[in-house]
Amino acid sequence: MISKERQFELRTFLAASLIATAILATIVIVPQWLSRQARLDVLRSHVGQIAQLAASAVDGDLHRQLLDGGYDAGLYARTIQPLVRFHSACPDIFYVYTMVDRGGKTFFVLDTASSPALRTHRHLRASAFMEPFELRKEYESDWLQQLAAGKTWVNPDFQQDNYGNFLSAHAPIYDSAGRYSGFAGVDFDLQYYLAEEARFRRIGIGSLAAAILVALLIGYLVARYHFDLHHQMEKHYHTSLRDDLTGLLNRRGALRAVNESLGRRAKSYAALLIDIDDLKRINDTHGHAAGDAVITHVAETIRHSIREGDECARLGGDEFMIFAADCDADCASELALRILERVSDPEGPLAHVVAGVSIGIAVQDYSNASFDRLYHQADAALYRGKSQGKRRFTLFDPLWES
Repeated sequence: MISKERQFELRTFLAASLIATAILATIVIVPQWLSRQARLDVLRSHVGQIAQLAASAVDGDLHRQLLDGGYDAGLYARTIQPLVRFHSACPDIFYVYTMVDRGGKTFFVLDTASSPALRTHRHLRASAFMEPFELRKEYESDWLQQLAAGKTWVNPDFQQDNYGNFLSAHAPIYDSAGRYSGFAGVDFDLQYYLAEEARFRRIGIGSLAAAILVALLIGYLVARYHFDLHHQMEKHYHTSLRDDLTGLLNRRGALRAVNESLGRRAKSYAALLIDIDDLKRINDTHGHAAGDAVITHVAETIRHSIREGDECARLGGDEFMIFAADCDADCASELALRILERVSDPEGPLAHVVAGVSIGIAVQDYSNASFDRLYHQADAALYRGKSQGKRRFTLFDPLWES
């Protein structure tokens, strides 16, 4: 039987913990990943709106005059003035600028960092009028085509330079005639966003750690439940193999024990069938309680008479069996005599009750041994012995079958 000293099986604990971890981790990670994506989408939408506001602050006609007529200090100052005010009012912006596309190449037009009127705590390097803009290869896309089509473009990924981490967005500029006149761009500072993401990440790690601890607890509880359930099933199974009154094996348990013993291939096997003499008379004379006491006394006598490794069982109301491996006729006869003497011992607990047993013995070597054959030969010997007188043992004689 399973020992109750063990609390659970490690294999069950690990399997249950892994399953619970997978489920709980999914419950924790997936919503956090989705919320992170949602926060990023909100941020990109917000930066895109800022770029649209920057584009709307630019006078499209003045911007076109700069593009068509070339640099003019006064015109440059008038065109950039509303953009400078816009930038000064947005401390989370690194750069605000405008650009123009010339044959697939981009050039700076306005850059608020060049204006002494800009109010910002950042030390920015200004880009000159029509200074080429070199886009890094990892950021290459169809952004210029998107802008020319009137769409706002927001970079899908963060960017990083000497100023820190930022997200860029661009929106088209139009003059009063509705002509595309370049585009405005903003580089938005992500310091606050990344700080918040780090906080969410710490929360996520803590939640995942808590989920793992809960999964381990679930694994432990499942393993304990599985162990207790298995233990109870084993307990009930082994109980089903025992006789309620005597605690000996019952017929089912005996058959299992005999088959296991036969599988070990001993040199010889002996089967002893023991029948209580006149049990019905004892029940009628002294009552069923006395009869049960006699049965219990015989069972205890058998249990204390057999050798270690021998199997004993109660097959029916007054019938018992002993199955002994490596036991020849002499060994079986000695065992039978020991039982006969102890059962009829007047100093026993039932000295006032006249009780005795009859025993039939069958012995076979390994080559001929089978439970059915041993049982039937022992039963035949028991029947013959009872017909000749009780309180004796009878050894089966193969000549009876001839």
